[in-house]
Amino acid sequence: MSRRDAEAPLDPAMAVAGLLTRLGIFALIVLVPMMAIVSRRAVAVFVPLATVLLFIAAALSGRLNEATMRLLRALVSPATLAFIAFVICIAASLTWALRPDAAYDRLSQLVLTLALAVATVAALPERTRPSDANLVPIGVAIATVTLALGYVPSLPLGEVIGRGAPTESQRAAMLLVLLVWPANAALLARGRVWPALVLSATLIATLWLIHDLVVIGAFILGALAFGMALWRPVLAVRVFGAIALLALAMAPGIGWLMAEYGGFLTPASGDNIVAIWRDVTYALPGKLFFGWGFEASAALQRTTSNMPLGSPQNAALQLWLELGLVGVVLALIALFFGLRAIERGTEHMRPA
Repeated sequence: MSRRDAEAPLDPAMAVAGLLTRLGIFALIVLVPMMAIVSRRAVAVFVPLATVLLFIAAALSGRLNEATMRLLRALVSPATLAFIAFVICIAASLTWALRPDAAYDRLSQLVLTLALAVATVAALPERTRPSDANLVPIGVAIATVTLALGYVPSLPLGEVIGRGAPTESQRAAMLLVLLVWPANAALLARGRVWPALVLSATLIATLWLIHDLVVIGAFILGALAFGMALWRPVLAVRVFGAIALLALAMAPGIGWLMAEYGGFLTPASGDNIVAIWRDVTYALPGKLFFGWGFEASAALQRTTSNMPLGSPQNAALQLWLELGLVGVVLALIALFFGLRAIERGTEHMRPA
């Protein structure tokens, strides 16, 4: 009897499930970063499509019940419950929000995005194949090269991605700064050091073309965190977790110090941001405990002019301004439990 005859027959449902899983992961990891360069609307199309493909694959392979149980266990975890309390605080702030209609629309988008992300993670296979993990650096590499080509003057791609404007290209660059470390972790897990270095160098060159100080700073901090996580995984989680907690808790003080004495640390293009931070810190005492309400920063006026405040371009300060001390405390609790969950993870997962 030949070897082929001795093998078990291929289950068509499992074959289709494997194909759909691969397509869903490909859409999430390869297509979404590339589409983020062009438009956020394109991302809103591909992410739900990928989630549907992963759920169909889970149903065909018999993993749907397992995925549902994993999702239910995650929903009752301390980190999830703390984050749900934080979202409830955001919803409660709609009662005193300055722009309740816009705040409700933004909150609806936030809740739908979170639900979609949780559902996607739950539908993923519990064990990821090495070939699927390789899609992460492939997707980041394709998106990085695409973004860099958009800044070449002789190519028309720049008109598509909004070259030189603080729109989609800056958001896509920040997304790549976040995704490059899971990509490098996937490469280093298989001993591919040189591809990881080339990927990081390519992204550095792309960020230099964009000239965005915040994105470059985020990349430097990410590089420090990733390097320390490779060297001392548990220590890295504790050190950078403490920095994140302190940065959120002390954001008003840091913003005030930067506005009063830190102007020399930023280039001339950053003077407006520092001025906005000053206006935000001066607006905090008005409603320190409960904030001005979700999305209030778009309705408040600056103290130095009658212009709308807009986004402070600082998540911590915006949290203080809109949700006050109560919202910050709930955010700190959620962040603490999230860091604890990372610390309990496997050694190979922490750097990612």
